[in-house]
Amino acid sequence: MEVIFPISQWLHRDVSLTLGSGIVALAICTVVLYHRLFPAADAREPPLIPYTVPWLGSALSFTGDFGNFIQWVRRVMPSETPYRIYMGGRTLYLITSPRLYAKFVRVSKTMSFDLLERDIFDRIFGMRKDDLDKFCVGMHGMPVPDGMTKQEAEAVAMAPTFMKQYTENWFGQTQGLEEASCRFAKNWEETIENIIGTADEVEVSTRNLIEHHVFWAASSVHFGTHLREIKPNAAELLWEFEAGFLKLFQGTSPWMLKGPIRARDELTAAIEQWTLQGLENAPNLSDDVLWDEWWGGRVLRQRDNLTNSKGLSLNGRAIHNFALLWALNANAIPAITWGLIYILRNPDLIPRLRAEIETAITLTPELKIDLPLLTKLPLFLSIYQESLRLTVANMAARIVTEDTELEGYLLKKGRLAIAPSYALHLSPVFDNSSHPATEFWAERFMVEGSEKSKLLNSWRPFAGGTHYCPGRYLAASEFFVTLGLLLFKFDMTLDERDGRIEHMAGRSGTGGVRPDRPGYISMRRRTETL
Repeated sequence: MEVIFPISQWLHRDVSLTLGSGIVALAICTVVLYHRLFPAADAREPPLIPYTVPWLGSALSFTGDFGNFIQWVRRVMPSETPYRIYMGGRTLYLITSPRLYAKFVRVSKTMSFDLLERDIFDRIFGMRKDDLDKFCVGMHGMPVPDGMTKQEAEAVAMAPTFMKQYTENWFGQTQGLEEASCRFAKNWEETIENIIGTADEVEVSTRNLIEHHVFWAASSVHFGTHLREIKPNAAELLWEFEAGFLKLFQGTSPWMLKGPIRARDELTAAIEQWTLQGLENAPNLSDDVLWDEWWGGRVLRQRDNLTNSKGLSLNGRAIHNFALLWALNANAIPAITWGLIYILRNPDLIPRLRAEIETAITLTPELKIDLPLLTKLPLFLSIYQESLRLTVANMAARIVTEDTELEGYLLKKGRLAIAPSYALHLSPVFDNSSHPATEFWAERFMVEGSEKSKLLNSWRPFAGGTHYCPGRYLAASEFFVTLGLLLFKFDMTLDERDGRIEHMAGRSGTGGVRPDRPGYISMRRRTETL
């Protein structure tokens, strides 16, 4: 039952009867209005997480310290069940159990991510309605366009083609992944050499080193070399936009988000110009070409060809590729930043890490990285997994399109169901007597057999089911190459002079959680191995 705490608890004996009566009357009116606006839930629905504040419900706790909120939920609610959570006038369903998560992400017939994707392009990226209508043809849960059957609409849906492009270019041991990884490694080595130059030692902030320089090392792979000429401050604009990402989705008034909206519109205009340059300078490239200076990786060229063939405007096509620019950077880069912070906070790890890394990286006669080996080094791999566990807070979300049963409970049509990865990442399976789940422990994933399986079943930084992140292999490659080369070539120390670096508040649900402030890295070239 949805309960509002008795307001009589707030009254003191020495308060006048008139004031007390007025407050009680106001409380009664509030309760009556509340129950008229929000009728009792169906008894078949999941249990409700208790709250104290009408209308807001659990919103402040959920968007504040999410880790503490989830731990409290696990103490006061039954385990291994879905929950109802009330936030800001809306009732949602919340999944926090790894076992239920595995079931939830595989429900495809009566739950839709596509409807949520439409809202994201509408509210966050500002796609126009005419482009949205073309982009969404055949999406699960969308109305069938006039003159089409459901089967015809599904046959021309773009999502399956996009997934085919990602699979052929970014998965496993594909040529596209190898090309992207090699180009990124070359770009990153040149970048860090330019940063230190001929100096004995330099100091650089994490914001500059990772959020700026890694952004361009990666974006030059995916978008070619000319986007930087068009918009030299694209990295800074991306992070300004990203700061308003959740607020845009929540419908915050535009006048409160002038900076993020301006940044979004500037980046969209830049990608429009980038698209026109590609069409002018490399209009008919063969699909055999994996990369070129104008389009970058083959995926971007293929995406623009497809959206153009479906009738999207130049602006709509640019928005679609801007969303990819955001996704490729806003998830991987915070994870890389945190990985570096965790390593430098634990300098005793560095000799062991270097001993591993030196088996996979050589510089003579030229840079060579054995990426399959680098990504399987036991300690380095565990640090990667632990970094993502603590810093990637995505939200597997679905709109319920038909009444659905999950674990014996009713999920009602029209409601949003969410499964935050961070809830899974703080599940009891990660607790260790000496290393609680809320803390970084480099060796947490250095286990074998059933113990490793238990951890990986609760490790979901890339979501799962039918919407597993298609860029996960790229993200892993960038993490290992970025940190591997830094540790291989430089001695580094971290200065947290502005205060201890923590997660940026209120960012759970969007992917990688940025640090709330910069740290400062002193870099000195290593001479003993070079």
